[in-house]
Amino acid sequence: KKSTLTISCNNSNSDRFQSNNITRDTSGSPLLTNDNKSSTGRDLSINHDEHDRSTEEYGLNSIDNDGEQYDATLEMVGQYTSNQHSSGDNTSTSRAVSSLDSRKTESSLSEKGLSSLDRFKLVISLWPYTIPLFTVYLAEYMLQAGVWSAIGFPVTNPGARAQFYQYSNWTYQAGVFVSRSSGNIFIASLRVIWLMPFLQALNLFLFWSISMHHYWYNYSLLILCFFSGLLGGGVYVQGYSRINTDLPISLREFAISSASVADGLGILLADIFSLFIQSCIYEKNGVEGAVVSCPL
Repeated sequence: KKSTLTISCNNSNSDRFQSNNITRDTSGSPLLTNDNKSSTGRDLSINHDEHDRSTEEYGLNSIDNDGEQYDATLEMVGQYTSNQHSSGDNTSTSRAVSSLDSRKTESSLSEKGLSSLDRFKLVISLWPYTIPLFTVYLAEYMLQAGVWSAIGFPVTNPGARAQFYQYSNWTYQAGVFVSRSSGNIFIASLRVIWLMPFLQALNLFLFWSISMHHYWYNYSLLILCFFSGLLGGGVYVQGYSRINTDLPISLREFAISSASVADGLGILLADIFSLFIQSCIYEKNGVEGAVVSCPL
């Protein structure tokens, strides 16, 4: 003779077990079967060697022969799942221990645990990324604010200078858009990142020479403006991508924030130097309106 009991209980951790049928055989030993699965997809079942456990061991109330539903205590589910994990889930346990060790290692490298001296040393160690960022922004903003504002066809016409300045900056932004999109395609090496600021400095020298001597003086210069945008945007996106790739994850946020000071400093100095570059070009071309005097 067998009697069946359906129990319902909730595990407060995450698993929910529903409609578990308990069957008692003629010897009075409870047999536990499961009609449903937990939220993690695991079946709840008890091996035959455990059939002789008493009803009280699982915390069940009395069972009658009419199949009336009773609530089982949480200890039964907790004890069973604990037995299952300790007996057969050694792989998961090993993975959990490895993950914990990894998190401990990362936390020891976190910037929150660094002293002021360690932070300073970390900032200095970012020079392979910050020097290209500083240089490329210094050169390109000297181009924009200093040289391009002093080019026009003819240069003595304020409207012509304003028109070239507008077109050159639109073309420059197009180059920036294209190069910054490259971060989703590939990550450049540090050698390439260092090459681009050097090319930008050559670009600055070429534009300054053209503005002074007019040997290539027409709207085809916009090609070089586009090239300038490619170089500036390329160093920006590739430099920060390399930081994100090369540094431990626990230090990336601090490193990226620190490296951003380099391009900001480059822009600041470029705006100051541009005042003198523009005044020298104006003086060479007989244009009035310079804010400062040319030091040369």
